[in-house]
Amino acid sequence: MRTPALFLSLFASFAMAAQPEPTPEFTKDDARRILAAQDWQNITVIAVINGVSREKVASSSLSHALALAYRDGKWQDLKFDVYYDRDLGWFTYENGNAKFRIWNRDGYREIERHIGW
Repeated sequence: MRTPALFLSLFASFAMAAQPEPTPEFTKDDARRILAAQDWQNITVIAVINGVSREKVASSSLSHALALAYRDGKWQDLKFDVYYDRDLGWFTYENGNAKFRIWNRDGYREIERHIGW
C-alpha cells in the first residue's frame, strides 16, 4: 500500500513543478506608470481589462486599458494593449527603423539593431 501513496506523492510534486508561473495581474497603477513614462500628464486610468487585447484576443499575457491623459497641449482618450514578459513585466511598444521603443512601469528604453545582431 505504501507504493501507490509514494507514487501519487511523487507524481503530484512533478505536476506542480511543471506548471508555469502565473502571470501577475495588470493594474491601474501599472497603466498609469507606463503612460507617465510616455510623458502623459494628469492621467486617469478608467479601466483595465485583464486577459484580452483590443482585437479581442484572449491570453493571460495580454491586457487592455482605457485612460484619459494630457500631453502636447490637449486631452486624449487612450485605448492601449500591454503585453507580459518575464524580464520586462507588463509593457507596450512601438517599432520601426530597425528599433523597438519599449515602455514599462520602470520607464522607457530603445533597442536598436546593430550590425551582426
